[in-house]
Amino acid sequence: MKNIFLTIVITIFALTASYSQSKNGEVVSKTKVDATRGANPNIKYDVPTTDVEAPKTSKTRGGCTVLFVNNSGYYVKVYVEGYYRGTLSPYESFSVTSYGYTTIYCITTGGTYDWSAEGNCETYTFTLN
Repeated sequence: MKNIFLTIVITIFALTASYSQSKNGEVVSKTKVDATRGANPNIKYDVPTTDVEAPKTSKTRGGCTVLFVNNSGYYVKVYVEGYYRGTLSPYESFSVTSYGYTTIYCITTGGTYDWSAEGNCETYTFTLN
């Protein structure tokens, strides 16, 4: 009887620990962009305006999914490692597959507000407020 009880307790503990680890995320607040700062150092490769083949990303690290949740009322351009990954609609979310990353950067399509954060494949949800 003690063995069954002990097994149940260990199972509950293991399930609770694994569930708590799955909540990896960060809430990122917007900041006002300085209008006279010149070229944006957070952007390496912007939205293409012509038919040019994009450079291949390095696949030396394992892949992971990064979820962006846009709680702002703005259309937001999303960059991972400085590379454009898409435009996020207001109050919507989308995910990006990345082969390891250290930075995310988001900016409103009009360039008024931006968000930035650091992460890795263990921090995979960014909520933009």
